[in-house]
Amino acid sequence: AVLCLMSPGALAIPQSFFGNGFFGPVIPATPRFGKNLTGDFLTFANWESGELPGPWEKAPSFAGRQRQIMSANPILFGAVPSSVVAWSQAGELREIEIQYLDAGSFFGFKARGERSHQDREAGAKRRAEFDDYFAKHLADLRQRLEEGCGAGVARRVGNSDLLRQTVTDYRWEDFVLRLIAREGHSVGLSVFRDGGEPDGFLNPELGALDAKLRAERLADSAVENERGDVLATGLPIVQQGHTPFCGVGSLAMAAGALGLQISQADLEAGAAFRNTGSARGSRVLELYRAVAEELDMRVTVSSKFDPRRVRRSIEAGIPVVVWRRVSREREAAHRLWAERLAREPEARLPEPSKAEMREWPERKKQSLPSHGSVVCGINIDQSEVVFSEPWGDAARDRRMRIEEMEATAYAVFYFRF
Repeated sequence: AVLCLMSPGALAIPQSFFGNGFFGPVIPATPRFGKNLTGDFLTFANWESGELPGPWEKAPSFAGRQRQIMSANPILFGAVPSSVVAWSQAGELREIEIQYLDAGSFFGFKARGERSHQDREAGAKRRAEFDDYFAKHLADLRQRLEEGCGAGVARRVGNSDLLRQTVTDYRWEDFVLRLIAREGHSVGLSVFRDGGEPDGFLNPELGALDAKLRAERLADSAVENERGDVLATGLPIVQQGHTPFCGVGSLAMAAGALGLQISQADLEAGAAFRNTGSARGSRVLELYRAVAEELDMRVTVSSKFDPRRVRRSIEAGIPVVVWRRVSREREAAHRLWAERLAREPEARLPEPSKAEMREWPERKKQSLPSHGSVVCGINIDQSEVVFSEPWGDAARDRRMRIEEMEATAYAVFYFRF
């Protein structure tokens, strides 16, 4: 019954890769494709053509790399994954990233975390369930890979303490199958062509340049448009989903624009979230320093939004991450204004009234919700900030008045060489 799901070229692939069943999906809402595509994903001709079977959707590019995401997930290596992403560069398929278990989607988002005794009890039970899934997925995948490939080779990837991890590479014919287990966070498998597996997170082309040349290349990517906006181009967009990972998602976008080729899952694991549905207690601030270390850059954080300092960073081609206080009303207003700009590209944000300014969330009020965004452009003369959100491509290049950003931003992250 399994063989009928395989393409003819897949018959030589070890039977252990297909398995006799699978557990999952862990997230019941994960759409299923209902077919075993393991053999197709390990067929060299499919990599050469860049065409893989299955339902794929194009996603925004990520620092020069193109993404496609499966809209419904097949059976791969004996289990139904929670997500599958294909990465290409210059038209060539470079990596298939398969995520089987992910803490963000498993636990979801809770605005205030676990506040009551009942919440904490339910959370403890859910974390025990996650740990069980983690152990089963990891043991099952490792067994399948070892039966098909023999013993894997452990490798260290990354330089910083938070992001350095040990992965296990298994070789099968033309491919490297990299097993990545992030304790307390996720289990995944990345497939590369043999010799194409990375040994670090920085784009190898940029990594070969010294800091001066990298800075010059970034500065060359900044533009000023007819509207008078100064823009840092090349910002990738991520989809945070219903998780507490906005601070990580915004960091992933900025780091991607600076040349860091790291999965969002790696960043999330590095932040050591406690899986309570909240970012409280995580190491997100330390994660920003770790990303700067991987980029061979420095990062500083300011408690205030300085328009001229932001402009200097944007002119250098370096986006700026902001953490700001938010409200449903203001986020809805930003979305509606983005929709208007799509219809009227020359429209300008009006100067706010004193009554409107009183409705903005106060930056110093810690009890208010907060959110991470990426400033990728600024127009000081028009008092406008261009920012993007880790909510998918529809949340790219939104605008707000500089006065509102100054009133709501309480942490501003600047990267520099």
